Amino acid sequence: MSEIEELRRADVQLMQALRQTQLEHSKVLEAHSKLLGALVSGQVAMMEQLGSLSAHVGAITNHLGIAAPDQSPED
Repeated sequence: MSEIEELRRADVQLMQALRQTQLEHSKVLEAHSKLLGALVSGQVAMMEQLGSLSAHVGAITNHLGIAAPDQSPED
């Protein structure tokens, strides 16, 4: 009977250690998810700004009658 109780205590300790590890991993995963979300949001904002700048450059080059750097001049 004492062997069974000893095994039970070891099992309980193992389950508690696994629970603690799972809680720690969940916190790390949550922090990584927040960071990834912030990085994606920043990238989206930069892409929007790049699109806006590209439109402005296009308007300026059209106004000046020159080809944009990524375009060949029209004949």
